[in-house]
Amino acid sequence: MIKWLFSRLVSVKLIAEGENSSMALLNRLSRFEGFDMDWRRLMLQWVIVMLLGVFMALASVTNSDAMILSAREFSWLPVSGMIIFMLGLLECLDAFLAKEQRDVIQNLQVGVLDAVIGMLIILSVSGTADRLSMMIAAFLIVRGIVRIALAYALDLPHKASTSVVGIISVVFGVLIFQEWPTSDAWFMSLCLNIEIAFRGWAGISFALWVRKQKLRDEQKKS
Repeated sequence: MIKWLFSRLVSVKLIAEGENSSMALLNRLSRFEGFDMDWRRLMLQWVIVMLLGVFMALASVTNSDAMILSAREFSWLPVSGMIIFMLGLLECLDAFLAKEQRDVIQNLQVGVLDAVIGMLIILSVSGTADRLSMMIAAFLIVRGIVRIALAYALDLPHKASTSVVGIISVVFGVLIFQEWPTSDAWFMSLCLNIEIAFRGWAGISFALWVRKQKLRDEQKKS
């Protein structure tokens, strides 16, 4: 009986210590300040992303037979994969530099997803483009849903533009899944790059919001 009571007390203590450790971690995350966001850096970053997405979308249509990395029938998909991979790394960096916990969660989740999918697209150029269609469709649908869900769950200040990008991503994912109007690699590349362009537009909206907040803070201080 004494041994049983002792074991129960030890178990309760371990559970309490675990809960205290978890609460301490959550408190540290909620107090995480990171670095102040530079709206100029954000603006430059997302303008480049938007222009890159527009350029690649046009290239996917006007030069659909392009051969990248000696991969036939992949059109511009390898380059699209590289862009998505780099954007994933940038979003992970933004998560590290974010001031708010909600921005850390949002950027880290979508950043890891982008980096993994981008790398998978790059590594798949040795096979056939057809086998990428389901993965790309699932990526666009999941990414769109995650974006919309995080925008409202975390009450992001730019949730309108984020939701628009999420809806566009889901629509393109469904089109690729249905193979409409085509299942060719150039169309998958087109969808990915249009989504990238709209992502840049949403990022520009966020940069303008950051600028507005900084101006408001400066006016309050003065």
